[in-house]
Amino acid sequence: MSRRRQSDVARPGAGPGAPALHGRKSGRFELRAAISSFRYHEQGPAVLTGVELSFGPGEMVVIAGPSGSGKSTLALALAGLVPGRVGGCLDGQVTLHSGTGVALDLTSLPLHEAAQHVGITFQNPEYQLIQYQVAAEVAFGPENLGLPHEEVVARVHGALAAVRADDLAQEAISSLSGGQKQRVAIAAALAMAPPLLVLDEPTSDLDPVGTQQVMEILHELSHTRGHGVVLVEHKLDEVVRYADRVILVDGGRVLIDEHPRRAFLPTARWHAAGVRPPELVTLAELVPGPFTAGAPLSVEAAAAALADARLVLTDALGAQVETVSPAPAARATPSGPPAFEAHGLRVSYKGKVALADLSLRVAQGEWLALIGANGSGKTTLGATLMGFLTPDAGRASCFGEPVRFGRIAKQADRVGYLFQNVDDMLFGASVAAELEFTARHGVPAGHDAPSAAEVAALIGLADRGAAHPYNLSGGERQRLALGALLTRAPRALILDEPTTGLDELHAEALFDLLARVRTALGSLTCVLITHDMRLVARFADRVVALRAGEIVLDTTPRRAFAQAALLESCGVRPPAIAALHGRLDPEAEEVAVGAHELSNLLATTRERTMHAALR
Repeated sequence: MSRRRQSDVARPGAGPGAPALHGRKSGRFELRAAISSFRYHEQGPAVLTGVELSFGPGEMVVIAGPSGSGKSTLALALAGLVPGRVGGCLDGQVTLHSGTGVALDLTSLPLHEAAQHVGITFQNPEYQLIQYQVAAEVAFGPENLGLPHEEVVARVHGALAAVRADDLAQEAISSLSGGQKQRVAIAAALAMAPPLLVLDEPTSDLDPVGTQQVMEILHELSHTRGHGVVLVEHKLDEVVRYADRVILVDGGRVLIDEHPRRAFLPTARWHAAGVRPPELVTLAELVPGPFTAGAPLSVEAAAAALADARLVLTDALGAQVETVSPAPAARATPSGPPAFEAHGLRVSYKGKVALADLSLRVAQGEWLALIGANGSGKTTLGATLMGFLTPDAGRASCFGEPVRFGRIAKQADRVGYLFQNVDDMLFGASVAAELEFTARHGVPAGHDAPSAAEVAALIGLADRGAAHPYNLSGGERQRLALGALLTRAPRALILDEPTTGLDELHAEALFDLLARVRTALGSLTCVLITHDMRLVARFADRVVALRAGEIVLDTTPRRAFAQAALLESCGVRPPAIAALHGRLDPEAEEVAVGAHELSNLLATTRERTMHAALR
């Protein structure tokens, strides 16, 4: 059911497409969303309420909010996919106003027409890539508009050039990395020549360097080519430097719509909504003096402000002050018997080496983070330790017993494995059914295994027992899949990108939960495969960085993040605070990993500087 004012809304048929994208600037337009309410079911709760937003050419807008806040639903609405394509009850409309003075009601347009005005890419590009070859994927939309062959070819070339993927045109999509697939998905949307792009977490599965590359592409599309870009994102630290506006959504309502320098202060508003603001903004709030021009949005801006204020790790006379090192981690790296061991593992796919004679030891009770670029071998290593893959050479053991490659049950009684795409793990008809599967079907579990009700409470889904898993948000499904593993009280977990789809606070809550499980069990081994460096900083005992299937770094998080150049070669960047500390003190062997820690160091350094100057 949908109520709309139709008197000023035109609905033209599909016409000839726009000219090729290469070098082309988007024209004047304004997208207006006026949504009183939207419900997926007539008697269900309102997912969006009182939304009044507008978007124009040449601006990049970041939409943030906690998991389940309505961000993805808002993205669907902006693209004209609700209620017609997705279903539900809409009270309101989304209209596109162009220079002709005609207003198009996107919510009433067929999909192929709406896609010519607003392009959308989803969090997982796998869900929208349907062709075998890259060029065929990008050509699919224009071909279905019935455009002349010459224009289809021009659009394919232009769209691939715009996302810097010209060299991928003849590649099979199945051979691409996650970052390359994301670029192809963006190119396919661009080929429809829409003035506005809406992207739902396009960097969620990308390594930090890949994230920056995608953001630079989007920045060029908006600020050079004039497209409007709306970005739903949890990675605020990485994306706000590119944004012209930041919107905070919570409970389906727009709470903040500001320039990023103003949007995050005071940070209490963001914490109240369950979203952690960027670390550099938190630092600016803790050390306000140098940041009178507003919250810093990049490490470079923060370093410049701190240097101007002389809050550096040298005294006012230029003499070196005694280096202030971060406090040592409260946790000690376990050195007991191994939970996992690998010796000379070699794995290859279609002639490409994924693991190259790799050896690794993970102690029982240790929390190890595997980091590296997309395609560096992280998931391959985790899957081999679990027994999903049979290596070409080498051996592996799990709690002292040889890994039975291809026989997962031999490891599953001790190890829980969380897949990168948790939707592949959920098969129950309800949340309760997923959590009760172990007990109902007699799968062996530890004697101290928690009940389904206890796990539901731990993962924050106690009131969603009757809900179908696919009616949950992406973050809620992530928690549900992990909860299903915890019902068996495993001795170890291998978590492949466990924070995909989770906002910062829910991600930290998830790991706080694991920390409580670790304490309750006395020992929980965790192998964390992730691109989320802030979680690595907070929870990992040890960091192993992979590059082309080889280990190139094996140390503590603070020492790892001090080696920015080496990490860059692995597709990884230190979290913002660690990177800032490295800029302020290039000789530091260890760096701070949080805003409060660095603010304390700066205060201590300032005191020492003042004392040195007064001597």
